[in-house]
Amino acid sequence: MKFDKNKCQSNFVCTAVDPDHFQEADDGKVELIGGTVEGNIHTLEVDESEKTRAQQAADGCPMMAIELIDTESGETLAP
Repeated sequence: MKFDKNKCQSNFVCTAVDPDHFQEADDGKVELIGGTVEGNIHTLEVDESEKTRAQQAADGCPMMAIELIDTESGETLAP
């Protein structure tokens, strides 16, 4: 999963559908829990069991700040 914090507009759809991976940060935007950070891009590998909620978060983000990417094929699964 890839999250671009610059695109985040604090709609908090992701925190509602996937609170295990997203939370409100001190700056009023969302932050991805865990993973790695490079600039404003946050990445996290999710297990197959977590994939449905991660996909719902990506599909629900009105700013398209979240991408679910298959690590093996490189294919974008959501949005």
